[in-house]
Amino acid sequence: MNGDGVPNSTQVVVHTGPGGGSDVFARQVTKLMQTDGVISDAWPVRNQTEGSSIGAMSYLKSRKGKVDTIAAVTPTWLVTPLTLQGSAVSITDLQPIAALLVEPEVIAVRADSGYNTIKDFIADAKSKPDQLVQVGGSITATDSLTGKALQAKTGAQWKYLSFSDSAQRIGALLRNDAQMMIGASTDFVDQVKLGAIKVLATVDDRPVATFPKLTSMKAQGLDVGPLPEEFRGFVGPPDMPKEAVDYYQGVFEKLVHAPGWDDFVDENGSVTNFLGPDEFGPFLEKQNESLKVLVDSIGLGQE
Repeated sequence: MNGDGVPNSTQVVVHTGPGGGSDVFARQVTKLMQTDGVISDAWPVRNQTEGSSIGAMSYLKSRKGKVDTIAAVTPTWLVTPLTLQGSAVSITDLQPIAALLVEPEVIAVRADSGYNTIKDFIADAKSKPDQLVQVGGSITATDSLTGKALQAKTGAQWKYLSFSDSAQRIGALLRNDAQMMIGASTDFVDQVKLGAIKVLATVDDRPVATFPKLTSMKAQGLDVGPLPEEFRGFVGPPDMPKEAVDYYQGVFEKLVHAPGWDDFVDENGSVTNFLGPDEFGPFLEKQNESLKVLVDSIGLGQE
């Protein structure tokens, strides 16, 4: 760090490949910070794609005490270790820095599918077990967990097709290789405008700005209980010096008050939810406990 307590350089680790959700988010955020003058130098993104966040967590853990590396974190960083017996890494090993936002998720199908509500899809899936397909991210991603929770609650069964980025998932849905997708509202806006895709429901009760008239699964009579929120934030390596934590917290706090932030959030259908390290740490602990219950209940727990 220089004499002002600022790291000489910063790299941002993500667990997805180029074009994946965390990769896109990290690049958008760092570009916005430069554009709005929050940072002066570029923060390169490092893709550590091994093991659905295990590789990224392991790399960050290996940077113990360093000030030049942070990582963009999502619920996948909590879930993956919960599914692996004897995992050498977990979210509790890392230094919370800041949560920035949550991304409300929606359920989408092809416009010509004949489904008008989530119950329509569930009924069809129950009538043809394991014939329908949900497309999404990794098996430990939020969309996958939500789909598994729906199956556990309703008794329906369907297959899961995994792709690393949303464009591939949308393509599978449009080709009818998959019949349902759960994702951020912005994944679907363009195709909804074109009349190729329609959205059936929001996953939770949080309003979605891009589809203001869309009702939730619960409002449509399907209550599957607590589900994980797709939050996005940043963590650092173990034993990161307090001066570095304070610096990064300050940078991200400036970001959520920067001129371009509100437009960025609105364009991505997200909701600002800033938490500093003293709040983000307990938030992660609570999310970890809730996700363990969910993971165990749908049969993904450690064996």
